[in-house]
Amino acid sequence: MAGDYAQTVAASIVKQLEDGTAPWVKPWEPSGLRFIPYNAITGKDYQGGNAIWLMAVAEMKGYSDPRWTTYKQAQSLDAQVMKGEKGTLIQYFKKFDRVPVKDEQGRPVKDAEGNQVYRSVELERPRVFSAVVFNAEQIAGMPKIEARPALAAWERHAAAEQMMSNSGVPIIYRPGDRAFYTLAQDRVTMPEREQFKTADRFYSTALHELGHNAEIRIMPHLLGRARLAV
Repeated sequence: MAGDYAQTVAASIVKQLEDGTAPWVKPWEPSGLRFIPYNAITGKDYQGGNAIWLMAVAEMKGYSDPRWTTYKQAQSLDAQVMKGEKGTLIQYFKKFDRVPVKDEQGRPVKDAEGNQVYRSVELERPRVFSAVVFNAEQIAGMPKIEARPALAAWERHAAAEQMMSNSGVPIIYRPGDRAFYTLAQDRVTMPEREQFKTADRFYSTALHELGHNAEIRIMPHLLGRARLAV
């Protein structure tokens, strides 16, 4: 299942790169409201590949609501997934486990209130878990969405810089009118930063080109057609 999930996500990313609608190209809305997918119950943003995947699904299906939830979570809100709606598979890794603490004699250690004490231990191999989530627009009776303001410019620019740095892909800046990824050198060529009208446009372009590198890493069979990606 993990392989199928990765292939599905990768295929979606490739398609949206080709169409110029990759979800990371515009990680904030012109309206000033965030649309990073988040869980309707916990309020936490989805991370990594799950965030990209849910943004891609929202783009494909035209969802404007950034909230997602499992079937049971929807029921806890007195809401119900509408008949015929299909959920979206996500996966996450569990790197730590919660185990009961025992004393030297192997007896359970309890706190002052008589409850079992637990500790967190790192797993030798992360465990993969799957969940099926539904967008709020697939659910009847969902509470009205509360506005979540977009990140301040300095916050999103700092996040973009971190993503660029973590990619490990060299970025070459040259005066010109083209931005592209070159497979042979595994690098991105960009116009000078000063040539972009806004910082947002610079970062969206840079992340788009870095997306071509991610595309090849996920789906190496595309190497033949990716000598020069723009």
